[in-house]
Amino acid sequence: MTLLVAARTRDGVVALSDRKESVQGSPGNEVTKYHLDAAVGFYIALAGDGTAARHLLSRIKRRQISAADIFREIDSLAAESHAALQKTWQVAGHLIVAKSGRIEVYSVSIVSGIAVFLPSDDALRLEGDYGAMVLCRNFARDVALAGMRSETAAKCLHTIAGRIAETVDSVGERGKYGMDMVVLAGAGAVARPARRTGKMGTLSVRFSEHGTEPLFGPNGGI
Repeated sequence: MTLLVAARTRDGVVALSDRKESVQGSPGNEVTKYHLDAAVGFYIALAGDGTAARHLLSRIKRRQISAADIFREIDSLAAESHAALQKTWQVAGHLIVAKSGRIEVYSVSIVSGIAVFLPSDDALRLEGDYGAMVLCRNFARDVALAGMRSETAAKCLHTIAGRIAETVDSVGERGKYGMDMVVLAGAGAVARPARRTGKMGTLSVRFSEHGTEPLFGPNGGI
């Protein structure tokens, strides 16, 4: 399992995920649970069946998919992935689409190759480990994310995710696995935290506009 967060802010959306893939009988792998392409205007992060999510994301990355076509393409790729994997699987996550001057957030559920997209206006969308989601909601209960600017909300969520990782084993610790974070502001302009080295507590970094990747891993990541 994992922790995926998509939070609405005053000027956009902040998305965050841990980087730990839990594998039975091993300490866990470091993986990326997202696909982001600023040029075509969408971000997707998946949790659940690690093999299926990795297969689906790799196929998305190999194609040039526009925001207008992303729903149809995920439907098609989910069916193809199901046929290729030859088993029943389930993944869930967030799809964030920037179009027509707006940023729209969808909850994505894919069961055995069938994809369902549910639009969401919730201030805080979560997927992953049940205990981690409960903790995140509790920690964020009195934090007015919807009234914050994205940079401020990103710092809050980074700190909250770090506290959760210290408590829930299935969520990767920042210092060991790092975290991925991206900010989508205004009409879909992408910003990302500048790279920093070492273990960090509260996030305190500059944001650079028009970055095309979230941060990766513990070495130079957040």
